[in-house]
Amino acid sequence: MSIRYIRIMRKISVGATPGNKFLAKIFMGEAYDFNKIAAIIAETSSMSEGDIMSVLKQLEKVISWQLLMGHPVKLGMLGTFYPGISAKAVNTFDEVTPETIRRIYCRFRPSVWLNKELREAKKSIEELDVKGYQPKPTPPTGN
Repeated sequence: MSIRYIRIMRKISVGATPGNKFLAKIFMGEAYDFNKIAAIIAETSSMSEGDIMSVLKQLEKVISWQLLMGHPVKLGMLGTFYPGISAKAVNTFDEVTPETIRRIYCRFRPSVWLNKELREAKKSIEELDVKGYQPKPTPPTGN
């Protein structure tokens, strides 16, 4: 397995050497939904796809319930989901009300193991013709 990337050109307007620069960008494949995940697990285990779908749907419900109650949810070697809020700062204790909460969000922090796997992942270039993709520039011809 390897992380696939493409080369793109971006206009950089800050720093010591602004201008058009080239950089690597991850090549995102299609998203894997529960149906695809269940099919893969069914192929590699003794469970049926229906049983796996049932477990995944329950996992979805339990994770959302726990996050909504303010509990972090650790998913083994993958990492942990953390609920959080951003709130408006006010001058007194009594001014802190539900209206001062601007938004509620969820963050995911990968485990040490997953971070190590990502750091050490092999990389491979995808030679694709997609919007923003920049093939290797050809040198100017001398006439």
